[in-house]
Amino acid sequence: MKKTLLAVLAAASAVTIAANASAQDEKVLRMACESTYAPFVFFDTQTRKPVGFEIDLLEYVAKEMGRRLEVTNMGFDAIIPSLLSGISDIGASSFTITPERAKRVLFSKPYYISGLSILVRAEDKDKIKDVKDLENCTLCAQIGTSGSMRAEKVPGAKVRNFNTINEAYLELNNRGCAAVIGDRPVTAYFLASRPQDAKNYYHLPVSLNNEKFGFPVSKKNKALMEQVDAALDKARASGEFTKMYVKWFGEEPPQELLK
Repeated sequence: MKKTLLAVLAAASAVTIAANASAQDEKVLRMACESTYAPFVFFDTQTRKPVGFEIDLLEYVAKEMGRRLEVTNMGFDAIIPSLLSGISDIGASSFTITPERAKRVLFSKPYYISGLSILVRAEDKDKIKDVKDLENCTLCAQIGTSGSMRAEKVPGAKVRNFNTINEAYLELNNRGCAAVIGDRPVTAYFLASRPQDAKNYYHLPVSLNNEKFGFPVSKKNKALMEQVDAALDKARASGEFTKMYVKWFGEEPPQELLK
């Protein structure tokens, strides 16, 4: 009799724990990411906590929804499967919105427009306004990147490749080339994280190609996506989106992202 009673109590306790866990899950926004995408999402070396532009955005979204953001780190190729299986609610880590991915998941409104961009010395900002002004110039880039490949296509350009993009930036400052072609978010973060050095450079607002980032959500969770978009719209209207953008990229967002 005692064993039976204990078994019943244990079962009841398990049900209670499950019910409480379920109730807690309803207050959590489960974010899946791959945490090496600075400045979008990465681990702070001192606090060992996830930080970044996407973290700030989804912290805001979760608060607007009355939830708490819960971050799970996983391989990039596991993020969408985790959404489809219901393990996670929303994905991050700079997801480009593509037709192929849109067949599997829903995407939020874009929160970042990526692509290759041009960095020049501040003194040359009025002289170099687009890629055509780089013809027959010496250009710097990181070896093996799409930036290097694009630089090779500039008519008459001589391309100097470096092992790291920071070496390319340094060479530009040392007047060893006319411009650096690289990924816009990487260059923007470089400028934002080094305000003293940033004054020596000018980041052209035009991108050489166009990729829009969005947060993916399961197609079974349309209501969640509507809530996410509503919260992002509120962040744009209130100016909070612009504050976050400037914090991580050192420049104001393009008007296209504020609509």
